[in-house]
Parts: sequence; structure tokens; C-alpha cells
Amino acid sequence: MVDTTAVDDGKLNVQERILHAAEELFASSSYSATRISDIAAKAGVNQALVHYYFSTKERLYEAVLERLFQQWESYLQKQSWEDVHPEQMLRQYIEMHFEIKCKIPNLYKIFHKESIDGGQLFNQFASAQWVQDYKEKSEMFKRWKQAGIIDPHANEQVVLFCLWGMMNQFYYRELEALQMITGHAGTKEQLQQEIVEQMVALAQHGILTQLQPRQEQQGAEQKLVQLLVAPSELEELEDELALIEETVAGWNGCRLQLISSPQELLAGNEQQLTLIVTSTHVGELSQQLVTWLHALEQTSALVADRFVGIWTKKGNAAAEHVQQQLEDTINRLGGFAVARPAALTLHGYLHRCAKMSKL
Repeated sequence: MVDTTAVDDGKLNVQERILHAAEELFASSSYSATRISDIAAKAGVNQALVHYYFSTKERLYEAVLERLFQQWESYLQKQSWEDVHPEQMLRQYIEMHFEIKCKIPNLYKIFHKESIDGGQLFNQFASAQWVQDYKEKSEMFKRWKQAGIIDPHANEQVVLFCLWGMMNQFYYRELEALQMITGHAGTKEQLQQEIVEQMVALAQHGILTQLQPRQEQQGAEQKLVQLLVAPSELEELEDELALIEETVAGWNGCRLQLISSPQELLAGNEQQLTLIVTSTHVGELSQQLVTWLHALEQTSALVADRFVGIWTKKGNAAAEHVQQQLEDTINRLGGFAVARPAALTLHGYLHRCAKMSKL
């Protein structure tokens, strides 16, 4: 495939020279502002040859878009979204689409030019995959919203346009402009990668649910989020515990407290939420958790009317069973076990816990 952003005109045959010239002019001047005579002059041929190969300006426009969309589709086919964590998927989506814009900028320049002009030819000649990709990503975002991964107030279609809008500020800019925007030197690729990181961070912290409820009353007492995890499982659950610690630290007026016995639930009325974090391979429970549950059976008042978040590290059917078993036990004892939908990430589940316990 010819990279139409960097072509030596002298090495192209006549038809390719015409296509390349037309692409550059449509991208810089728009379809309506470009004349066949301009294209012929840029390609170094007479107008008769342009009409010979493409008959009309509209047919030439269609051929230009067809060639650009072939490149666009080849990029799209390289990406697989199977078994990818939502946060990583969002990163990959931004990285891939920004790379496409930077590699074939004329496709997007032509699209934006015609959008401003109010024309309809681009949509008429666009790849069917162009619309399908938009529908698939809209549905993906909608599923994330239903699973609590995205802010429930977000409009998934507007979110997509906002992501593209961020990319549209940068894909066409040259090195000097990128240096001015970022405020320091570097290669074009380095600065584009820095911008990608900024876009990813903004999307994840502005689109993915963040747990930073505001403390409405100044000077309110600090609230406790109590965490039960067996010492024997600390190493296996290291990543989950690090995320929990980081997340709770972002909740204004909250602190995380590691507890080892049910009696510590009596630490004070300010306690709003208890988190049980565990793992299992064949359905087994840690001895500490078994002891803890037995104590609650004996004194159910310790958990009555409390919100309890339960996170069983998943990976097999046994873990699913343990998760449900723990939720049922807490509810039977009079507590409020925060249900965990299958598609919910730990990040999204913590948001659900905070929302339900009004932290």
C-alpha cells in the first residue's frame, strides 16, 4: 500500500500522480474548492488525462477516499479487543486511533473539510466499516456503563466524539507546534506519545468512574473503610490491595483500616463500609476468613445494617461460587452485601460500594 503522506511524485505513474495530487488538494482546500485544473497542474498532467482516468471530479473524489479507507481498514484489522481489561482497551483504542490519524491525516482532513462545508459525498463514499466501527464502540461503551465501569450519567456516543475531538487537536501538527504545545523538545514521535499519555489519563480519570466523592461538610469526622484480608493472601492479592488503597485514599474524609477480627467492627459509628478481599482456587477459604464468618454467625449484630463489599479474585467457577456464597452469608446475617455484576472491574466495584454506602 502506498503511504500517501510521503510520496515521491517522480516515481508514480500518471494515475497515481493524479490520485496523490487530488488527495492533497482535497485535504488542504476541500472538495468544493478544488478544481480539476488545480489537480492537473499539481500532478503535472493535462486536464484531459484526469478526465480520461476518472471521468468526473466526483469519481476522482471517490477513488481518493477508497484508497485512504483501504489503509484505514488495514490498521483497524490489526487490533483485537478480545479478553482485554476495559482500562487497557480504552488505552489501546486511543493509541490506535491517534496513530491512524497521524499516519493517514488526509482522510480526516478531508472528512473535516466536508463536514464544515456541509457536504454529503464523504458519507456516501465512506467505508461501511467506518460506520460499523462507530456502532461497535458505542455499544461497547454502553455495556461498560451498564456494568458500572463508566459514569452512569455519561452519554457513550458523546464520549466517543470527545475522544476523537482530543485527537483532532494534534494529529496534523508538525514538530514545532507540538514542541510549543508540550513545552519542551523531542522528536515528533516522542511528543505524539506524550500527548497520547495525556489523552489516556484524561479519558480514564474523566470517563472511567473515579471514586472521589466530595466532603460536603467541612471538618466532618474521618470515615473508616475497614478491610479484611488474610495475612496468608497478602502476596497473592498485592495488586488488588494496592488499587484499593489508592482508591480509598482518593475519597475525601476516608481512611483505610486493616482489621483482623469481627470485634474491630465496633471501632466507631463513623465506619461506613467493610471490604472482604480473598482468593480461592478450588473453593477453599482462608482459615482467618472461616474464623471471621463463624464469629459473625455467633454475633450477627456485628454486621447487621452494615455495607460489606466482597471481592473474590476470579479466574474460575470456584471463585464465582465463593463470591456468591459470601454475599448470601452477609445478607442472611442482616448486612448489606454489595452485589458484584460479572463484568464489573475492581475499580468499578469500589465505586458501587462507595455509592451505596454514601461515602
